[in-house]
Amino acid sequence: MDFNAISINSLALSDVLITLASALGCGLLIGLERERSKQRENQQSFAGLRSFAICALIGAICFLFGFSIGIVGALIIGGIVIFSMKNQTEDLGSTTELAFVMTYFIGAMCLWNTSLAAGLAVLLTIILMTKHSMHSIAGKWITEAEFKDGIFLLALILIALPLTPNTPLWGAVLNPYIILKLVTLILAVQALAHIAKRLLSTKNAMILSAIASGFVSSTATVASLGMEVRAGRALAKPNAGAALMSCIATLLQLLIIVAGVSMLWLKTILLPTLVASVLLGICAYMLVRSAPAQEQHQPNDSRMFSLKEAGIIALTLTLIQAVVYGLNLWLGDAGLIAGTLLASLFEIHAAMATVVMQGTPADTAAMSAFILGLAAHAVAKSVNAALTGGQQYFIAFAPIQILHMVVLIGLLYWSFSL
Repeated sequence: MDFNAISINSLALSDVLITLASALGCGLLIGLERERSKQRENQQSFAGLRSFAICALIGAICFLFGFSIGIVGALIIGGIVIFSMKNQTEDLGSTTELAFVMTYFIGAMCLWNTSLAAGLAVLLTIILMTKHSMHSIAGKWITEAEFKDGIFLLALILIALPLTPNTPLWGAVLNPYIILKLVTLILAVQALAHIAKRLLSTKNAMILSAIASGFVSSTATVASLGMEVRAGRALAKPNAGAALMSCIATLLQLLIIVAGVSMLWLKTILLPTLVASVLLGICAYMLVRSAPAQEQHQPNDSRMFSLKEAGIIALTLTLIQAVVYGLNLWLGDAGLIAGTLLASLFEIHAAMATVVMQGTPADTAAMSAFILGLAAHAVAKSVNAALTGGQQYFIAFAPIQILHMVVLIGLLYWSFSL
């Protein structure tokens, strides 16, 4: 961004007026919130509605006269803020002063990007408005264990993942980066479910968090919910219903991926997939709602996720991927059908994208591979449910999982036969 490219001499009068009007609007928005807060809490503050509006205008005007003048204006605003903070004994906080400085630069930003400046003004206003909510969340709502878990998850995402080597150790599998990414996704799924349970009723939380988690990894969601059942922390039926809800996300993702590759395939699978999704949603909803009403007992200092469970799930899925890769090496190039069948045991979307790119719906081999891939994935998820959640979880999950897939495959075969 060239800060010297814009000056009062290079702009038409209409552009100058638009810039000043935008800066004034941003300042008035922020100042209005500070004025209301000052009157609501009956506190003295060095800046109110007019001060913030003038500050934003000063920011725009100073930078209109040049970058150096803008810096001088920023130093003056900073001096005013420091003087105020030293002499105001009633208001011990610095939020208003910091907002005042930011308002100056928001006014200046109107010269280069009005939309960004307006967005920053709205964001700053929201932050100022949510003072009590933020204090309540930080001090009362978030437990010590949740805070530590959140920091750990952020450290994984922001520090560990970027530093992990992204190089497979054996062919295309056993990639440390992918394994750690899978662990992180599973932890994020568990954290999302935990937050949903804190915010919503138990049943609604299960439905919404399962669908959202399914877009991250339906296989991991099925396994995570199964581990809860095996550990005795949840009932089999409602968790199986939530796991089936995550499978809806799998079907929706399938439509999105196919749409990005081939519209011809999308037209073929759209109606069967939607019918299967509706059937799956109805059955899953009935399973979740059939559970006895329970009061939500949230421990005082509950954990957001279980690192041990996430590690077990990630290890299991990684071993499955390694076995699939080994079988591919052993069998050689067995053709599209065999490759798709094996790949679908682990990741349905990549397998289906391969089929869609290599053939048309009228191609018998391509359609057969597509159908067999769907069937293999349904069976793999059922086995996943049995291994992670035990017999009751499997009995509640597998029949509906197989049923909706039979309907989907039947409709696809019927459309292929026409």
